[in-house]
Parts: sequence; C-alpha cells; structure tokens
Amino acid sequence: MALADAYSPCPCGSGQKFKWCCQKAESYVDRALRLERNGQSEAALAVLTEAIAKFPDLALPRTRKAALLSALDRAAEARECLGELLKRQPDHPGAATLNFRFLLESGEVGAAVAEVQNILAKEEDEPSAGSGRLAAVMGLALLQIGRLPAGLKHLELAEARTTAADSMLDSSLASARSNPSTSAWLKNPYRLSPAPEAADAEVRERFEEAIGWADQGLWERAASAFELLSADQEAGPAADLNLGLCRLWLGDEPAAIVAIRRAVTASPVSTDAVDLEALCQLIDSSVGDDPIEEVELSWPVRDREGLLTILRGDRRFVESSVDEPDEKPPSAEAYFLFLDRPRVDATKDLKVSDLSLIVGDLEVGSETVTISTRDDGRLNDVIDGFTAAAGQTIPPAHPRTKVVGSIPRFVTALRAEHYFPPELPDAEIRRLSSEALSQQIESRWPETPMVYLDGKTPLEAAKSGAFEVPLRAALTLFEEEGQHWFSKPDWNALRDRLGVPAEPALDPIDVDIDSTHLGRLALIDPKGLQDDRLIQLYEKGRDWGLPRVITAAAREIAERRRLLEREGFPLVEVFSDLALKAASDGDREAALGWIARGREVTPTARRAETAPMWDMLGVQAGMMLDPPETWVPELVVVMDRYESNQPAMRTIMTQLVRLGLLRLVSDPDQPGEMTIDPSPLYNLIARFGPRVQSVGGGAAGGGGIWTPGSEAGGGGGIWTPGSEAGAPPEAGPDKPRLILPGQ
Repeated sequence: MALADAYSPCPCGSGQKFKWCCQKAESYVDRALRLERNGQSEAALAVLTEAIAKFPDLALPRTRKAALLSALDRAAEARECLGELLKRQPDHPGAATLNFRFLLESGEVGAAVAEVQNILAKEEDEPSAGSGRLAAVMGLALLQIGRLPAGLKHLELAEARTTAADSMLDSSLASARSNPSTSAWLKNPYRLSPAPEAADAEVRERFEEAIGWADQGLWERAASAFELLSADQEAGPAADLNLGLCRLWLGDEPAAIVAIRRAVTASPVSTDAVDLEALCQLIDSSVGDDPIEEVELSWPVRDREGLLTILRGDRRFVESSVDEPDEKPPSAEAYFLFLDRPRVDATKDLKVSDLSLIVGDLEVGSETVTISTRDDGRLNDVIDGFTAAAGQTIPPAHPRTKVVGSIPRFVTALRAEHYFPPELPDAEIRRLSSEALSQQIESRWPETPMVYLDGKTPLEAAKSGAFEVPLRAALTLFEEEGQHWFSKPDWNALRDRLGVPAEPALDPIDVDIDSTHLGRLALIDPKGLQDDRLIQLYEKGRDWGLPRVITAAAREIAERRRLLEREGFPLVEVFSDLALKAASDGDREAALGWIARGREVTPTARRAETAPMWDMLGVQAGMMLDPPETWVPELVVVMDRYESNQPAMRTIMTQLVRLGLLRLVSDPDQPGEMTIDPSPLYNLIARFGPRVQSVGGGAAGGGGIWTPGSEAGGGGGIWTPGSEAGAPPEAGPDKPRLILPGQ
C-alpha cells in the first residue's frame, strides 16, 4: 500500500506534492512504519538511518526518525536528528512544527513561543490554518502553566486563523474567559495604544506599522519596533505600553512588567494607569529585597516509635495522610501538621482567635525527622517547641537547616494558615477563612513592606503621596477578590486610613459597555440601564465570568417582568445565577426563594418544559448547602418523577453530566463515539440514597432504581464493580441489569 498519493501533500510537511518531494524514500519509510507497528523500533530506526544516508536532502526520513526517537523517550537524539534537518532546510514548515512539539514536550515554553513567532513570520503574506492550530496548542500550554493573558491571546489568534468551525478551540477559549476564579484584570482584552498625534509623521508611520504586525500575531517583531520607538520623546509612553503588552502576549511577564510600569510612571494618574498596575501586581512574582526564606529543619531520630507516640498524643501535632498510588506499598513515613498551640475541637460560634495556626509540616522518616517551615520571625519558637516535645527521642543538638526557597514578605500578611477541626462544616470553614483574611487585610497588610511599593508599607507609601496608583490598584484587586468572602473588611475605613479615594462609578447613561475594562463593569449601576443594555451587561458578565456583574445585572433583570416574559428569554439562567450565588454564600432561604420566584414568573406555556430544570437547580443548591445524605435522596425523587418523560430525562442527564455525576467516556465498542459511565451517580445512590425495591415498587421517596437481590428481600443500594452491595450480574437476556429511570 502506498505511503501517500503521489499528488497529495508530502507527509514531511513541506507543503509540496509527495511526487516532487520525498517519494524516493517511500519504500524505506513504509518499511520502517511496518517494523514500528510490530514493535521492532530499533530495526525501524536502522532503516530510517539507511534512508537518510542514501537521501540526505529528503526531509521525511529525518522527521520520521525524530518522531520515533521522541516516542521512545530519547529526546536528545530526537532533537539532534531534527536539528540536522533544520540546518539543511531552516525554512521547512514540517520540521519547524515538529520542533515546536519537542520544545513543548521538554517544557521549554519560551522557546516554543519563539518557534510559533518564527512560523507566523514565514507565513506573513499567506496565513495558514496549520499555524492557527499551532497557536491553539501554544495557547493551551500557556494556560496550563498560568500565563493567562498570553494563553488567551494565542487562542484568539488561533480562532482568527482557523476558518473552519473548531468546537474544541471555541470551547477552550470560552472556558478560559468565563472562569469566575480568574481575575478580570488578567483576562481583560487589552488594546494597543495608537500613535500620539504629537509625534512626527515618520514616528507615526513606524508606530502604525508595528501595530499592524501585532494585529497579525507577530508580537516579537512588533515588540522590537516598539522598543526602538520608546526612546522618542512624544511616542515613548505609548510605545512602552505597547511593548509591555506584546511581551505579555509572548508570555514574557517580567519584561512586560518593566515596560508597562515605565509607561504608567510616565503617564498621569488615571483609571487606565490603575488597571495596568493591577495587572502588573497580579503577574509579578518577584520576591523583593527582604524575602522570607522557606527552610527545612532536620534531626536524626533516636527512638522513632517513641517520637510517634509523643506526636500522636500532643494536641499541637495533627497526623495527616499522603495519598499513595494504588500500585505502591503504603509509605513508611509519617506526616503531621505542626500547630502553634494545642488544637481546638469544633464548637458552635468558633472565632478566628480560637483557631491554631499551622507553622510547619513535619515528616518522620526511618532515621530522620524533618520540619518544613518559614523563617518569618518564629523559627526559634518552632525549633524550641518541637525539641521540647520530642525530648530524648532526638539528640540534644541544633537542627540541620536547609534553605529551599523564598517568598515575598507580603505573602505572610495575607496567608496565615489556620487549622480547622475536621468535623467543622464547610460553611463554617468558609466563614472563618473570610474573617481571618479580612482581619489580616485590615491590621497586618497596612504595616507590611510591599514589593510594588518599593519596599514601603502601605501606610508609609500613603504618607509619601507618591504611590496613589499602586495603592488604588491593590485595593481594587482586594475588593474584587472579596466578592467571594463571607466577611469583608471595611473597605471605606481602610481607604480613609490610607487616603486612597474610591474608584469612580460609571454613568449608566453613556457608558460604553463593550470598551469598558472588564474589572470596571461592576461599577455600573444596572438600575440606570435600558433593557437591551442591561441584557448586554448580563451577557458580557456571563461570557467573561464576572460574578459581581452577573449578580447585579441578574437582580435587576428579575425585577423587570417585561424582560422575563420575552419569548425565548433565558430566565432559567438568570434565576440559576441568583440561586447558586445565594447557595455559595450559605444563604439557604435566599437560594430557595430565587428558585421559587423563577418558577412563579415562568410563562405558563413553558412551565412543563422548565420544571425539570428547576428541580435540578434545587438539587444543585442542595449539593452546595447540604451533605450527600440530604441531597442524594432528593435527586432520586427528581429522577423518579420524570422516569417516563424522555425529554425531561434528557435534561436531567445533561445536568448530571455537567455536575460530574455521570461521566462521558470513550465507547470501547464504537471508536470515536462517547458513552455514559454512571458509576459516580450509582456509588452515591448506593451509599446515601433511599432503600428501594424494584422499578415501580413504590418505595417511600420513589427512586425507581432496581437493585440486585431486592426481590429476594436483599439489601438496598446500587451494585457497582467492586462494591459490597451485591454481586455483578451475569450476562444474558434474563439476567438483571442496571437501569436509569426513563431509560
């Protein structure tokens, strides 16, 4: 069978027809592929080496050999093989693409970004879908390592270069934008500054040319041009801003921070300057001149069993477990949290001041004991506390100390790690965590040196009068994060203490919603917006994952009956957003109230269609508010209610997939198709669901789930592989099988 049609594109990726490219080496490559499929990798490599020797200028044997070496985890040899091809043919598209893949696999993200830029530059006049796919892969890789602005920009570039619909690309881009846990200042679509009018004609022409390159995704070329323009007296600040944004999109965040802050410093105080400084604070990973060292303290152990007995009996130490892979034996080490004082038990009305702080992680090995902690002024207390507790089980000597890293000092002002009793409800943990953070922001943060304030504390910076922009940026970011907290600091009092003004509200009459920075959309009062602009604000909040915007707009929409009665209006989405926000805040009454209100305002013609949606929304709220033993039986009741209603069951199944209770997996019998794995749902029902009889058995609470052995009076629960609820059913037409209601 031919490796490829003679007039189809060559498999080497050159873009030429196979007949005029690498067809001479076809027999060698075909033989190598057959050997590879049979598991004879070394023989395949030998054949490809022979082909390279006979046809040194053909790319296909080299790309195939490099790919095979990479698959065999021989990365250095693969790179060397590909490097020889690139020396001979530096502009070979297929080799460049394969090199890009190798760079990503080896973790060389910066080099991979540069390779994408090289490929884009070579296609400047004729952009291809192939480079769009590379940009998409690069974008996903950048998102994975936390370079969100660069990841989003690469995905947007891929979207612009991919002409055909790509559902996976669209989904990745939409998911990254709509993630509510990501700061609006990271995902805002920043725009390049135009050339200043005051600049001379030649500078403006070069400026616009650089903007054109950036619009094509040639950010490296554009950055080089803006760097030259930054020396111009009139165009300098705008060029610095554009240079910083191009570096940001390339994933070079340290260089981006330098250029953007240079532009901010040279510009008047404004909301734009505050927003850019907020971006810099979020991506700045520098530790400053006075960091806190992270250290490991270790002692030899004289009496391991005696030490373990002491630690397990002392309420300043809490034994913890480290999950081990199933195939490995249990770890020989023992792990503990080291607290600053004896732990407290869960009681009503716990206060933050009642909780112990975690000051270190302790590991007891076979011969040594190690404490991982920070040298933040309490190091001697940690050493003295442990040695006093350990007594004669360790030698009376100072520990061996090893510095393993460092963190900015301000981190400790915002990251005190409290120990929460394991039996404490999640809602109480969230409440106490929020209260603790609020207290730290109000009391410790103002007196802690900050990197972005040149080592000054916020109080010192406020007195100097030269740090309005970074102080406003810091408080703006705090207020954004504070939307998720139960307890919030007194922002007005904190601003008054620092002399920092509140951020200006936006006039709902003339605000341009599309061009407003995402982080400032929450400053628009939705009550002043006309219906269509209110919907625009709500939809933008949902598209970009802006919880404050979504909640404020949804509340106002809920008051406008004329909107809710529009044909096709997504009122379930609106009331879902409100109900789930209330549930996440722990407000059961409000959550159930929004669900009831949504049912009430649903037009009569749509009530049957939306009923399962409201029921499942109630279940989802229960998942956020209650333990499984409460909401799982409710879910079974809902499933039973609609067991004979196929459209309703499809709605429920979709929701169960979205909630992770049903999993979409590859169908082993139909490659390329997906099937549903119900085991997460079945396991929950087996453990927490009502005990039922058979389908239609009329058990209290419904359910309609058949369970093996139920007809013989056996126990309830759903059989799942390996569970104790029953034995696996045998195959055959008359044998029992698992079913879902309505299926």
